[in-house]
Amino acid sequence: MFRDLRTRVSETRRIAAWVLLLLIVTILALLMPRLSGTPHPVLLNGTRIVFWTGVAFLSVRLVTFLLIDPLLRERKSAAPGFARDLLVLVLYGFVLAAVLKEVVGISITQLLGTGAIAAAVVGLSMQETLGNLFAGISLHMDPAFREGDWIEITGSWRGGPGRETLVGQVVGITWRTVQMKNDFGDMDIIPNRLIAQAVVTNLYAPTGLHKRSFKLAVVPNAELHVALEKLTTALAGIPHFAYRPPEVVVCGSELGGALLECRYWTLGWRDSRHSLYQATRLATSVLPREGFPLLGPNGPTSEPAPEPLPTEAQMQDLLALLQLPPRMSEDLRPSILLRHLGPDEGVIREGDPGHSIFAVVSGSLIVVKVAERMEPYNGIFWDTIATLGPGAWFGEASLLTGAPRNATVVTATACQILELPKAAFEACLKREPELVHHLVDLMEARAREGDALDTANRKSLLREIWLKQIKTWFRMV
Repeated sequence: MFRDLRTRVSETRRIAAWVLLLLIVTILALLMPRLSGTPHPVLLNGTRIVFWTGVAFLSVRLVTFLLIDPLLRERKSAAPGFARDLLVLVLYGFVLAAVLKEVVGISITQLLGTGAIAAAVVGLSMQETLGNLFAGISLHMDPAFREGDWIEITGSWRGGPGRETLVGQVVGITWRTVQMKNDFGDMDIIPNRLIAQAVVTNLYAPTGLHKRSFKLAVVPNAELHVALEKLTTALAGIPHFAYRPPEVVVCGSELGGALLECRYWTLGWRDSRHSLYQATRLATSVLPREGFPLLGPNGPTSEPAPEPLPTEAQMQDLLALLQLPPRMSEDLRPSILLRHLGPDEGVIREGDPGHSIFAVVSGSLIVVKVAERMEPYNGIFWDTIATLGPGAWFGEASLLTGAPRNATVVTATACQILELPKAAFEACLKREPELVHHLVDLMEARAREGDALDTANRKSLLREIWLKQIKTWFRMV
């Protein structure tokens, strides 16, 4: 089994080992000429070369330890390790030239002059290696990314005519390669010269929100604006900041249909990938469910089955929640929507205008607020404020007064909810105006849940305000 000796040998033992090696080389250099009587010139030169080579090597290590490493420790470059290796390589070149000149008597300029043909042969044989080296120098001088960044590289990797894309996290930058850990946990090792010829997108720089989008085609429909509204509301289930909500636009035509573009904003690659999975699932399930089939190479998908009307028991439960008389059941039932929603789907979004009230039949929903966190990865997440179960209802403030939604509600599980639109409610109120006072009682009861210490004067004032808002909103004034 492989063992990393760096974890088993202390720094003190390593320094002592180098000192001991230098002592051994020094002793051999001093004693061997004496032990052999009259020293042979070859043996004498050999011992001198070994001795001075050891001294030069130890000197480079000492300069690296005392000077280079401390200076590069705080450098925020693309490859501080590569810069260190390059400087150490230059130092080794200087000390090698000094040893050859002082001990052997050979000048490095003489070697370069007499070995021009050999140098050309070596250069051609090391063409790829030198290409990687100079590309690594370029990456260091122009730091587009550094260790820890997630990057996307597009290029020709295996010599074929096509181009492919690799995505991963940079874990190492050397003089020859860039080491990148991909999404599957595998390690991609890419030569620097290929990086220099590819298109590189740094997915973590600059920091902040990153815009992402995908497209899908739907069957042309005169009610396309309804599809946009439905899908935009559903995409509110993706964690987002209020100033960067998801949006859906018509961006063209394709396959004889309308091409929709879904846009959303994320923090970093892993947050983007998770949001893409969620957005794609919502788009491909919400649109067909709401009556807007998707288009593919073989034509549109099948038409959805119509949503069933609520049962009489469900109608009576809803009227009891709203404190309305049972006789209104037949008037409201044809207009009430019994909706089936999937998990992580937005129902209402904070700040949007509200025209419906909702009652939970089955499943669980959550009232959320946005939060930015670093775990399990850097991204945008939902923090749960409250949980809504069967029998709960929400959205009454916007329905009754026309005020914007004051919270975002997202499904936690598959749910079944009843939706009462404003249009159906408005006709009943105009026919029976005295029901307005029941609605004000309803709003007072909800306010009492949130503020048990309200004074009598404040309650009276709120009642008058709500009564006026409801009559204005339903055009009863």
